[in-house]
Amino acid sequence: MRGIWTIAVTATLGLLGCGDSGTGVSTGGASDGTTTEAATDGSATAATEPATTEPTTTEPAPTTGGTTTAPTSTTTPTTEPTTGTPAECQTAADCQAPTCQAPTCEAGMCGTMNLAEGTPVDDLPGDCRETVCDGGGGMKEVPIDDPPAQATGDCKVAGCLQGQVEYTPADDDLPNDDNDCTIDSCMAGEPVFAAKPMHSPCGPMGANFCHSDASCQACKEVTDACEDYGSEPHETQATAFSLGEITDADANGSFACGTVVGAGDVDWYTFSGVDAFLNMVDPSRTLVAENDAGRLCVYLQCDNGTTTVGCGANDTPDMAPLGQKGCCGLGTVSPSLNCTGLDDSAKVWIKVDNPEMLACVPYRLDYHF
Repeated sequence: MRGIWTIAVTATLGLLGCGDSGTGVSTGGASDGTTTEAATDGSATAATEPATTEPTTTEPAPTTGGTTTAPTSTTTPTTEPTTGTPAECQTAADCQAPTCQAPTCEAGMCGTMNLAEGTPVDDLPGDCRETVCDGGGGMKEVPIDDPPAQATGDCKVAGCLQGQVEYTPADDDLPNDDNDCTIDSCMAGEPVFAAKPMHSPCGPMGANFCHSDASCQACKEVTDACEDYGSEPHETQATAFSLGEITDADANGSFACGTVVGAGDVDWYTFSGVDAFLNMVDPSRTLVAENDAGRLCVYLQCDNGTTTVGCGANDTPDMAPLGQKGCCGLGTVSPSLNCTGLDDSAKVWIKVDNPEMLACVPYRLDYHF
Protein backbone atom coordinates (compact mmCIF):
# COMPACT_ATOMS: atom_id res chain seq x y z
CA MET A 1 0.00 0.00 0.00
CA ARG A 2 1.33 3.37 -0.84
CA GLY A 3 1.57 5.86 1.98
CA ILE A 4 1.39 9.61 1.80
CA TRP A 5 4.68 11.37 2.68
CA THR A 6 4.92 14.87 3.94
CA ILE A 7 7.92 16.74 2.44
CA ALA A 8 9.50 19.64 4.32
CA VAL A 9 10.22 22.48 1.88
CA THR A 10 12.83 25.16 2.41
CA ALA A 11 11.78 28.11 0.23
CA THR A 12 14.44 29.43 -2.02
CA LEU A 13 13.76 32.32 -4.35
CA GLY A 14 14.70 31.64 -7.94
CA LEU A 15 14.59 33.45 -11.16
CA LEU A 16 12.33 31.81 -13.75
CA GLY A 17 13.10 31.89 -17.38
CA CYS A 18 11.19 34.07 -19.76
CA GLY A 19 9.31 31.16 -21.43
CA ASP A 20 5.94 29.67 -20.58
CA SER A 21 7.32 26.29 -19.44
CA GLY A 22 10.57 26.90 -17.62
CA THR A 23 11.91 24.30 -15.24
CA GLY A 24 11.05 25.24 -11.65
CA VAL A 25 13.11 24.83 -8.54
CA SER A 26 12.47 21.54 -6.76
CA THR A 27 11.68 21.70 -3.06
CA GLY A 28 12.25 18.07 -2.28
CA GLY A 29 12.62 14.58 -3.61
CA ALA A 30 9.59 12.36 -4.51
CA SER A 31 9.61 8.57 -4.00
CA ASP A 32 6.64 6.56 -5.26
CA GLY A 33 4.42 8.90 -3.25
CA THR A 34 2.33 11.73 -4.38
CA THR A 35 3.41 15.34 -4.44
CA THR A 36 1.44 18.45 -4.06
CA GLU A 37 2.17 19.40 -7.61
CA ALA A 38 2.39 17.28 -10.78
CA ALA A 39 5.93 16.13 -11.48
CA THR A 40 7.53 14.98 -14.66
CA ASP A 41 10.27 12.37 -14.75
CA GLY A 42 10.50 12.27 -10.97
CA SER A 43 11.39 16.07 -10.67
CA ALA A 44 9.38 18.27 -8.35
CA THR A 45 8.55 21.82 -9.32
CA ALA A 46 7.94 24.49 -6.74
CA ALA A 47 6.06 27.72 -7.43
CA THR A 48 7.93 30.95 -6.61
CA GLU A 49 6.93 34.54 -6.12
CA PRO A 50 8.67 37.47 -8.00
CA ALA A 51 11.75 38.80 -6.16
CA THR A 52 11.61 42.30 -4.72
CA THR A 53 15.40 42.67 -4.74
CA GLU A 54 18.02 42.06 -7.39
CA PRO A 55 17.76 38.26 -7.93
CA THR A 56 20.57 35.75 -7.74
CA THR A 57 20.45 32.84 -10.17
CA THR A 58 20.98 29.32 -8.84
CA GLU A 59 21.36 26.07 -10.69
CA PRO A 60 18.88 23.16 -9.92
CA ALA A 61 20.24 20.58 -7.52
CA PRO A 62 20.87 17.14 -8.96
CA THR A 63 18.58 14.28 -7.98
CA THR A 64 19.90 11.12 -6.48
CA GLY A 65 17.79 8.03 -5.87
CA GLY A 66 14.58 9.91 -6.62
CA THR A 67 15.28 12.53 -3.96
CA THR A 68 15.85 16.15 -4.93
CA THR A 69 18.51 18.09 -2.95
CA ALA A 70 17.78 21.77 -2.27
CA PRO A 71 20.20 24.15 -4.11
CA THR A 72 22.57 26.46 -2.27
CA SER A 73 22.28 30.24 -2.90
CA THR A 74 25.54 32.12 -3.84
CA THR A 75 26.22 35.93 -3.82
CA THR A 76 29.21 38.12 -4.80
CA PRO A 77 30.58 40.12 -1.83
CA THR A 78 31.02 43.85 -2.30
CA THR A 79 33.43 46.31 -0.58
CA GLU A 80 32.08 49.62 0.60
CA PRO A 81 34.44 52.65 0.08
CA THR A 82 36.13 53.88 3.23
CA THR A 83 35.32 57.38 4.39
CA GLY A 84 37.62 60.10 5.96
CA THR A 85 40.17 62.89 4.99
CA PRO A 86 42.95 61.73 2.58
CA ALA A 87 46.58 62.23 3.61
CA GLU A 88 48.21 65.53 2.46
CA CYS A 89 51.61 63.98 1.86
CA GLN A 90 53.59 60.81 1.84
CA THR A 91 57.00 62.52 2.13
CA ALA A 92 58.26 66.09 2.66
CA ALA A 93 58.79 66.37 -1.08
CA ASP A 94 55.01 66.58 -1.46
CA CYS A 95 54.90 69.79 0.61
CA GLN A 96 56.00 73.39 0.11
CA ALA A 97 57.58 75.94 2.39
CA PRO A 98 58.55 79.66 2.19
CA THR A 99 62.13 80.92 1.95
CA CYS A 100 64.27 80.07 5.01
CA GLN A 101 61.91 77.22 5.97
CA ALA A 102 61.99 73.55 4.97
CA PRO A 103 58.86 71.43 4.35
CA THR A 104 58.05 68.48 6.59
CA CYS A 105 55.55 65.61 6.43
CA GLU A 106 54.33 64.02 9.67
CA ALA A 107 51.33 61.70 10.02
CA GLY A 108 50.26 62.64 6.50
CA MET A 109 50.17 66.36 7.31
CA CYS A 110 52.45 69.04 5.77
CA GLY A 111 54.40 71.35 8.04
CA THR A 112 57.55 73.52 8.08
CA MET A 113 60.72 73.91 10.07
CA ASN A 114 63.11 76.90 10.20
CA LEU A 115 66.43 76.64 8.40
CA ALA A 116 69.59 77.23 10.39
CA GLU A 117 70.92 80.76 10.80
CA GLY A 118 73.43 81.65 8.09
CA THR A 119 71.93 79.39 5.44
CA PRO A 120 72.62 81.19 2.10
CA VAL A 121 69.52 82.36 0.25
CA ASP A 122 70.64 84.70 -2.52
CA ASP A 123 73.82 86.48 -3.54
CA LEU A 124 74.13 89.21 -6.16
CA PRO A 125 77.78 89.03 -7.28
CA GLY A 126 79.81 92.16 -6.73
CA ASP A 127 77.62 94.00 -4.18
CA CYS A 128 79.65 93.13 -1.05
CA ARG A 129 76.53 91.65 0.61
CA GLU A 130 74.83 88.26 0.90
CA THR A 131 71.28 87.30 1.94
CA VAL A 132 71.08 84.50 4.54
CA CYS A 133 68.47 82.99 6.89
CA ASP A 134 68.20 84.41 10.41
CA GLY A 135 67.29 81.10 12.09
CA GLY A 136 63.74 82.22 12.87
CA GLY A 137 62.24 81.70 9.43
CA GLY A 138 63.21 85.16 8.17
CA MET A 139 66.06 86.64 6.08
CA LYS A 140 68.85 89.15 6.67
CA GLU A 141 71.81 90.67 4.79
CA VAL A 142 75.37 90.21 5.97
CA PRO A 143 78.57 91.86 4.62
CA ILE A 144 80.99 89.69 2.67
CA ASP A 145 84.20 90.29 0.74
CA ASP A 146 82.61 90.14 -2.72
CA PRO A 147 83.75 93.23 -4.71
CA PRO A 148 82.71 93.77 -8.34
CA ALA A 149 84.97 92.62 -11.16
CA GLN A 150 87.93 94.85 -11.81
CA ALA A 151 87.64 97.08 -14.89
CA THR A 152 90.97 97.33 -16.62
CA GLY A 153 92.15 100.85 -17.29
CA ASP A 154 89.71 102.83 -15.12
CA CYS A 155 92.41 104.02 -12.68
CA LYS A 156 90.56 102.38 -9.73
CA VAL A 157 90.60 99.24 -7.63
CA ALA A 158 87.28 97.93 -6.29
CA GLY A 159 86.92 96.56 -2.75
CA CYS A 160 84.36 96.04 0.04
CA LEU A 161 83.98 98.04 3.26
CA GLN A 162 81.22 97.09 5.75
CA GLY A 163 79.02 95.65 3.07
CA GLN A 164 79.47 98.55 0.63
CA VAL A 165 81.49 98.74 -2.60
CA GLU A 166 84.49 101.04 -2.24
CA TYR A 167 86.84 102.30 -4.98
CA THR A 168 90.37 103.44 -4.30
CA PRO A 169 92.66 105.24 -6.83
CA ALA A 170 95.15 103.09 -8.70
CA ASP A 171 97.41 105.23 -10.85
CA ASP A 172 99.13 102.15 -12.27
CA ASP A 173 95.85 100.94 -13.82
CA LEU A 174 96.50 102.97 -16.96
CA PRO A 175 93.69 103.63 -19.44
CA ASN A 176 93.88 103.28 -23.21
CA ASP A 177 91.84 105.38 -25.65
CA ASP A 178 93.38 103.69 -28.73
CA ASN A 179 94.65 107.06 -29.94
CA ASP A 180 98.31 107.26 -30.98
CA CYS A 181 98.30 111.00 -30.39
CA THR A 182 97.48 110.99 -26.66
CA ILE A 183 99.46 110.25 -23.50
CA ASP A 184 97.28 108.04 -21.32
CA SER A 185 97.62 108.43 -17.55
CA CYS A 186 95.72 108.49 -14.23
CA MET A 187 95.18 111.41 -11.87
CA ALA A 188 93.43 110.90 -8.52
CA GLY A 189 91.70 107.80 -9.82
CA GLU A 190 90.46 109.37 -13.06
CA PRO A 191 91.73 108.74 -16.63
CA VAL A 192 93.59 111.61 -18.29
CA PHE A 193 94.34 111.80 -22.04
CA ALA A 194 96.79 114.55 -22.95
CA ALA A 195 97.69 115.40 -26.55
CA LYS A 196 101.17 114.44 -27.69
CA PRO A 197 103.46 117.13 -29.12
CA MET A 198 102.59 118.30 -32.63
CA HIS A 199 104.14 116.22 -35.43
CA SER A 200 104.66 113.17 -33.19
CA PRO A 201 104.59 110.05 -35.38
CA CYS A 202 101.30 108.12 -35.42
CA GLY A 203 99.30 105.72 -37.53
CA PRO A 204 100.56 102.63 -39.36
CA MET A 205 104.33 102.35 -39.08
CA GLY A 206 104.36 105.89 -37.61
CA ALA A 207 104.07 107.39 -41.09
CA ASN A 208 101.53 110.10 -40.12
CA PHE A 209 101.69 113.12 -37.85
CA CYS A 210 99.90 114.17 -34.66
CA HIS A 211 98.10 117.51 -34.62
CA SER A 212 97.48 119.75 -31.61
CA ASP A 213 93.87 118.48 -31.39
CA ALA A 214 95.24 114.94 -30.84
CA SER A 215 94.17 113.83 -34.33
CA CYS A 216 96.43 111.75 -36.55
CA GLN A 217 96.79 113.22 -40.05
CA ALA A 218 98.66 112.32 -43.19
CA CYS A 219 100.13 115.81 -43.43
CA LYS A 220 101.96 117.87 -40.82
CA GLU A 221 100.05 120.57 -38.99
CA VAL A 222 100.67 124.10 -40.24
CA THR A 223 101.09 126.66 -37.49
CA ASP A 224 100.48 130.39 -37.58
CA ALA A 225 103.85 130.68 -39.28
CA CYS A 226 102.25 129.03 -42.32
CA GLU A 227 105.00 126.55 -43.03
CA ASP A 228 104.98 124.85 -46.43
CA TYR A 229 105.92 121.22 -45.83
CA GLY A 230 105.43 120.32 -49.49
CA SER A 231 108.09 120.20 -52.18
CA GLU A 232 109.22 123.59 -53.50
CA PRO A 233 109.57 125.21 -55.93
CA HIS A 234 106.65 124.03 -58.06
CA GLU A 235 104.84 127.28 -58.82
CA THR A 236 104.59 126.72 -62.63
CA GLN A 237 103.31 123.96 -64.89
CA ALA A 238 106.78 123.52 -66.32
CA THR A 239 108.29 123.01 -62.84
CA ALA A 240 105.42 120.80 -61.55
CA PHE A 241 106.46 118.30 -58.88
CA SER A 242 106.45 114.77 -60.36
CA LEU A 243 104.34 112.16 -58.61
CA GLY A 244 105.69 109.39 -60.84
CA GLU A 245 103.54 106.85 -62.70
CA ILE A 246 100.01 105.94 -61.65
CA THR A 247 97.86 103.21 -63.19
CA ASP A 248 94.07 103.24 -63.36
CA ALA A 249 93.78 100.40 -60.84
CA ASP A 250 91.48 101.76 -58.14
CA ALA A 251 93.91 101.02 -55.31
CA ASN A 252 96.80 102.74 -57.07
CA GLY A 253 97.06 106.32 -55.85
CA SER A 254 98.45 108.44 -53.07
CA PHE A 255 98.44 111.93 -51.56
CA ALA A 256 100.59 115.05 -51.37
CA CYS A 257 100.83 117.74 -48.71
CA GLY A 258 101.32 121.45 -49.27
CA THR A 259 100.44 125.03 -48.42
CA VAL A 260 99.39 127.99 -50.54
CA VAL A 261 99.81 131.49 -49.14
CA GLY A 262 97.75 134.35 -50.52
CA ALA A 263 96.36 134.79 -54.01
CA GLY A 264 99.74 134.74 -55.75
CA ASP A 265 100.84 131.30 -54.53
CA VAL A 266 100.15 128.17 -56.61
CA ASP A 267 101.36 124.57 -56.46
CA TRP A 268 101.68 122.26 -59.50
CA TYR A 269 101.92 118.46 -59.64
CA THR A 270 102.17 116.03 -62.55
CA PHE A 271 102.18 112.27 -63.16
CA SER A 272 101.92 109.77 -66.01
CA GLY A 273 98.59 107.93 -66.05
CA VAL A 274 98.72 104.38 -67.46
CA ASP A 275 95.53 102.69 -68.73
CA ALA A 276 96.09 99.08 -67.61
CA PHE A 277 94.35 96.21 -69.40
CA LEU A 278 90.68 95.70 -68.38
CA ASN A 279 90.75 98.75 -66.11
CA MET A 280 88.78 101.97 -66.52
CA VAL A 281 90.19 105.49 -66.38
CA ASP A 282 88.23 107.63 -63.91
CA PRO A 283 90.69 110.31 -62.78
CA SER A 284 89.63 111.80 -59.46
CA ARG A 285 91.33 114.46 -57.36
CA THR A 286 90.27 115.60 -53.92
CA LEU A 287 91.56 118.66 -52.12
CA VAL A 288 91.20 118.55 -48.33
CA ALA A 289 91.87 122.03 -46.94
CA GLU A 290 91.02 123.97 -43.81
CA ASN A 291 87.79 125.96 -43.99
CA ASP A 292 87.08 124.30 -47.38
CA ALA A 293 89.42 126.85 -48.93
CA GLY A 294 91.61 126.44 -52.01
CA ARG A 295 90.78 125.52 -55.60
CA LEU A 296 91.73 122.41 -57.55
CA CYS A 297 92.31 122.16 -61.34
CA VAL A 298 93.05 118.99 -63.36
CA TYR A 299 94.39 119.00 -66.96
CA LEU A 300 94.90 115.96 -69.25
CA GLN A 301 96.68 115.13 -72.51
CA CYS A 302 96.36 111.68 -74.17
CA ASP A 303 99.59 109.90 -75.03
CA ASN A 304 98.07 108.91 -78.39
CA GLY A 305 95.30 110.38 -80.52
CA THR A 306 92.83 113.15 -79.76
CA THR A 307 92.05 114.19 -76.17
CA THR A 308 88.42 114.70 -75.13
CA VAL A 309 87.78 116.02 -71.61
CA GLY A 310 84.39 116.41 -69.93
CA CYS A 311 83.70 118.41 -66.72
CA GLY A 312 81.19 117.70 -63.97
CA ALA A 313 78.12 119.82 -63.29
CA ASN A 314 79.85 121.70 -60.46
CA ASP A 315 83.17 122.12 -62.28
CA THR A 316 84.34 124.80 -64.67
CA PRO A 317 86.18 124.01 -67.96
CA ASP A 318 89.66 125.52 -68.03
CA MET A 319 92.82 125.59 -70.15
CA ALA A 320 96.30 125.00 -68.72
CA PRO A 321 99.12 127.48 -69.48
CA LEU A 322 100.67 124.88 -71.83
CA GLY A 323 97.36 124.37 -73.68
CA GLN A 324 95.89 121.18 -72.11
CA LYS A 325 92.15 120.92 -71.51
CA GLY A 326 90.88 120.50 -67.96
CA CYS A 327 88.39 121.35 -65.23
CA CYS A 328 88.54 123.43 -62.01
CA GLY A 329 86.41 123.17 -58.89
CA LEU A 330 86.26 122.98 -55.10
CA GLY A 331 86.73 119.80 -53.15
CA THR A 332 86.65 116.86 -55.59
CA VAL A 333 87.25 117.27 -59.35
CA SER A 334 86.69 114.20 -61.56
CA PRO A 335 86.96 115.04 -65.29
CA SER A 336 86.12 112.37 -67.87
CA LEU A 337 88.80 111.39 -70.37
CA ASN A 338 88.48 109.80 -73.79
CA CYS A 339 91.42 109.15 -76.06
CA THR A 340 91.31 107.96 -79.70
CA GLY A 341 91.59 104.19 -79.78
CA LEU A 342 91.46 101.73 -76.88
CA ASP A 343 94.35 103.11 -74.83
CA ASP A 344 93.47 106.06 -72.56
CA SER A 345 96.94 106.54 -71.10
CA ALA A 346 97.61 110.25 -70.56
CA LYS A 347 99.76 112.92 -68.93
CA VAL A 348 98.06 114.60 -65.97
CA TRP A 349 98.72 117.99 -64.35
CA ILE A 350 97.20 119.19 -61.08
CA LYS A 351 97.10 122.77 -59.87
CA VAL A 352 96.23 124.01 -56.38
CA ASP A 353 95.70 127.74 -55.97
CA ASN A 354 94.02 130.21 -53.62
CA PRO A 355 91.60 132.50 -55.44
CA GLU A 356 90.02 133.60 -52.15
CA MET A 357 93.37 135.20 -51.22
CA LEU A 358 93.48 133.65 -47.73
CA ALA A 359 96.73 134.24 -45.89
CA CYS A 360 97.44 130.53 -45.37
CA VAL A 361 95.74 127.40 -46.77
CA PRO A 362 97.33 124.09 -45.74
CA TYR A 363 95.97 121.16 -47.73
CA ARG A 364 96.14 117.45 -48.50
CA LEU A 365 95.80 116.38 -52.14
CA ASP A 366 94.42 112.86 -52.75
CA TYR A 367 94.70 111.52 -56.30
CA HIS A 368 94.36 108.44 -58.51
CA PHE A 369 93.97 107.80 -62.26
